[in-house]
Amino acid sequence: MPRGTCSLPRRSRACCATSSVWRLRRGRSSKNHGGIHMGSTKRSHLVDILIAEDSPTQAEQLRSLLEEEGHRVRAAANGRLALEAAREQKPALLITDVVMPDMDGYELCKAFKADDALRDVPVMLVTSLTNVLDIAKGLACGADNFIRKPYDPDALIERIDYLLRNRELRRSGKTQRGLEIYLGGERHFVTSEKEQILDLLVSSYEEAVKVNAELKRREHEVIRLNDDLQQRAAALEAANVELDSFNHSVSHDLRTPLLLIDWNSAILQEEHASQLDEDGLKLLGIVRDSVHRMSQLIVDLLEFSRLGRQPISYAELDMTGMVNRVFEDLSDQSRPGSGARKPEFSVGALPPARGDPAMIFQVWVNLISNAIKYSSRREYPAIRVTGQIRGGDSIYSVQDNGAGFDMEYVDRLFGVFQRLHGPDEFPGTGVGLAISQRIIKRHGGRIWAAGEVDKGATFEFALPRGSLMATTPSEWVLAR
Repeated sequence: MPRGTCSLPRRSRACCATSSVWRLRRGRSSKNHGGIHMGSTKRSHLVDILIAEDSPTQAEQLRSLLEEEGHRVRAAANGRLALEAAREQKPALLITDVVMPDMDGYELCKAFKADDALRDVPVMLVTSLTNVLDIAKGLACGADNFIRKPYDPDALIERIDYLLRNRELRRSGKTQRGLEIYLGGERHFVTSEKEQILDLLVSSYEEAVKVNAELKRREHEVIRLNDDLQQRAAALEAANVELDSFNHSVSHDLRTPLLLIDWNSAILQEEHASQLDEDGLKLLGIVRDSVHRMSQLIVDLLEFSRLGRQPISYAELDMTGMVNRVFEDLSDQSRPGSGARKPEFSVGALPPARGDPAMIFQVWVNLISNAIKYSSRREYPAIRVTGQIRGGDSIYSVQDNGAGFDMEYVDRLFGVFQRLHGPDEFPGTGVGLAISQRIIKRHGGRIWAAGEVDKGATFEFALPRGSLMATTPSEWVLAR
């Protein structure tokens, strides 16, 4: 056994192979490309292959790969040991790493080509292809081929097959008037001069190095972006934890004293009203109204925060049924004796939609309750809900004949706590439209408004139609 070669029996050597190599090889399918049989089926031209590789792990992986193809394989830990092994028993092919101690791959190749007994042995350099000078060194030492590492197992086997077949062609004497090569499953006869072939080879390699460098640059960019994304995700998770803590504080620490204020104010108003004059009772009423308004602000703020993180459960929605239900619920909640006339309410044929039933229901509640509120001072309040399909969107509209608004301030409508009317005109917290916008945006839609002072307002929103479950109205699977 030559020095530097592996003395393990084949069964033991195969057991040393890493699982990644075996997975790759088992995944290769058998193919036939123009006479070259690809796959794990053993080839007819099985040969003795010598490996020069200083990494025991990589050497064993390569050995297992080649032995699975049926080749006889020897391995040496550096160029000097590989040269001694080749002189003792001539291989049919040398596969050598470039960077090795004692004697590197270039020196080993040069030694092969300088030895009369070994000069016809094809030499394949395993290189990372990081520099265009690699090709110059490879040509200078007389290398026959190269393969980039990390290599694809199928590509390596095909490259070995390519080298061995072309070696047989040239030995057969069929390339006397030119150069006959076997490539891509076909024979090619090349009559170009050596200089032309060299120029083409150099230019092709330069281009390959550029592509490889660009791929590495993009790989590093992807890694950088992934790291940045992970940091952002961690920061977002931390912010959500802080937000949950804040919500708990708002829900408990702020609402508790408000409830105490309201409770004590109610006792004072009910049991000690006779001890207060008219101004005292008025001030007490202001305190209770302010407490109620503050409590509602907290509820709305918590709802706005929750809707930004709540997962969306998609279903097919019967928008017509949903709108009618919302109006009925709001009509039942209207205060008796308030003097407000019940509005005339009409609903056109609304196209079905796809979305979260609870969230979209909340949008309808916010828009229709606003329409009822801002048209409540009309002698004959009217609200009209319509819908249509436009392109890939289902568009819905809520129109009223109420107070309207100045379009100069339309951008403020959907901001948190932004109101165009004072609480003395119309009650509210200014959060409902902000909640509606957040819900619609989370569904991939948009919401907008138009209005005119004292002539009413129209609020519209669009939802992507997406993948609805049927093609005719009677076939829709509806969720209310």
